[in-house]
Amino acid sequence: MNRGRQAILVLGMHRSGTSALARLLNLCGAALPEALVEASPDVNAAGFWESAELLALHDEILAAAGGPWHDLRAFEPAWFEGAVAAGFRERLMELLAHEYGDAPLLLVKDPRLCRLLPLWRPVLAEMGIEPLVVIPVRNPLEVADSLRERDGFGEGKTLLLWLRHVLAAERDSRGVRRAFVSYEQVLADAPGVVARLGRELGVDWPRAPEQRAAEMAGFLSPALRHHEHATKDFLENAAVPWQVRDAYRWHIAAAGGGEPPGDVLDGIAADLARAEPLYGAALAALEDQGRQRAAELRHWIDSAVERYDAIVQLRAFIEHQQREIDTLTAHARAIEGSLMWRALAPVRAALRRLLRRRLRKQG
Repeated sequence: MNRGRQAILVLGMHRSGTSALARLLNLCGAALPEALVEASPDVNAAGFWESAELLALHDEILAAAGGPWHDLRAFEPAWFEGAVAAGFRERLMELLAHEYGDAPLLLVKDPRLCRLLPLWRPVLAEMGIEPLVVIPVRNPLEVADSLRERDGFGEGKTLLLWLRHVLAAERDSRGVRRAFVSYEQVLADAPGVVARLGRELGVDWPRAPEQRAAEMAGFLSPALRHHEHATKDFLENAAVPWQVRDAYRWHIAAAGGGEPPGDVLDGIAADLARAEPLYGAALAALEDQGRQRAAELRHWIDSAVERYDAIVQLRAFIEHQQREIDTLTAHARAIEGSLMWRALAPVRAALRRLLRRRLRKQG
């Protein structure tokens, strides 16, 4: 059955296994973008499997909407209906045509997409592409460990950031054909997971998952998992905010088969919205302080660079002068030696005469 063009959108929080899942879907025939982000030995040696140009555009969109990808505040829904957002939709449409051509099954992966789906849905509708959403979920403490290592984020910030991403991804993908999957499921049975996703999303994989099992196993090296926390221990950890624990519990249940009612997540989102006025102003003040500190640091660095350049120039001047002194000293010694040689000429002549006389007497 020809379903028309489809786009699989991987909506997962940063460091939640989105890259691994994207590669598995690609192995079964989902098309990757033309220009990929390069793999990073220190961050993701197996590859990111996402568009470099799309990532840059997403960062530009987020900045225009009010903050970077790690902004903890909610985005204003009305922004997506404004003129600036309309301009970005046009650019997004052009970029998708350039990156994917006429591929029948697109694969789009970038964690920023979790919070930008309202911009994407009308673009895909206008292009005649059916959106299919995959929401991977990983233990938030594992995400926190990974982001601490990669970005230096504290656990509190990451847990709230995780909550922002998963709530937005779930809310804005309602009404779209979608499926949930846990990080543990991906690692335990990759071919089975991809086959299940195909059934739930209505995707006829160009390459059967069971035929790619060996490649999947080779790709999913145990070394990919650097941090691990037991789900049971996390859910019983009273130090973790209940909102984060309940949201994770909901997503694990959804990944296990059958979505729970969305009321739980709506309640968490409402609670978060009530709390934002309390921490939003504090965050804004901290950001202002951070910008001021960054400006001061840049000024200090610029001054230090100027001083360093002056020191380098002075050192070069001193070395040049020392070379000049050495040259003049050598010349002076040569001249001095020449003058002394000439001054001793009468003595040398007298010695030669004395030597000749002695030789004659001996002869």
